[in-house]
Amino acid sequence: MDVYEAIEKRRTIRTFKQGISEEQLRKLLLAGVKAPSGSNVQPWEFIIIDDSKIIGQIAEHKYQQSLKMRIDQMVLDDPSIIEQICEQTLEPLPLQRTMGQKNSYLNSTVVAVCNKKGHGIGRKPWMNIENIASTWMCVENMALAATADGLGVQISILREEHKIAVEKLLGIPEDYELATMVLIGVKGEEPGEKRGGVRPEFSWLHKNRFGNSATL
Repeated sequence: MDVYEAIEKRRTIRTFKQGISEEQLRKLLLAGVKAPSGSNVQPWEFIIIDDSKIIGQIAEHKYQQSLKMRIDQMVLDDPSIIEQICEQTLEPLPLQRTMGQKNSYLNSTVVAVCNKKGHGIGRKPWMNIENIASTWMCVENMALAATADGLGVQISILREEHKIAVEKLLGIPEDYELATMVLIGVKGEEPGEKRGGVRPEFSWLHKNRFGNSATL
């Protein structure tokens, strides 16, 4: 599979049959670190997680985060529902998708991708954008390489208090942060088209100034 086909076929996989071998993971990690980085800082670090107890704790954080996001969206859509949430347990809520995210951790190879804070080349510590961009290019390399090898990948982002808790759980030092969790495995589903579809070609293209439409 060439790179253009991998780009076309890459999809988020939410159901896995099993994780991948060490040799497959080694190949994907080496593809990841071929990504460019500002001043060649190479800001990425990886934590392979195979302790079932730790995986379960991370999965629970992801579940709780997704659950809160779902409730927040429901309240935005219909503020009156807050009364129902206060009066009832959460079980009646439609939680299939959030439970699916949790379960995907249990049937895949789990890798935490960390990003070095700051830049480290004589710049201010808060100038972090180059390292963040470089780390995410590394993650994209991994995703495309996995797709080319017929494997499934899910990028699982933790936010706010859940991110902080998982950083502590994994012993990530203060000068690093958790960028994302990458779940890799044998696909348990064949995904269809992207949810919400894809924007029309070149609807996102401008010329000289934002708002001046263009096409190629």
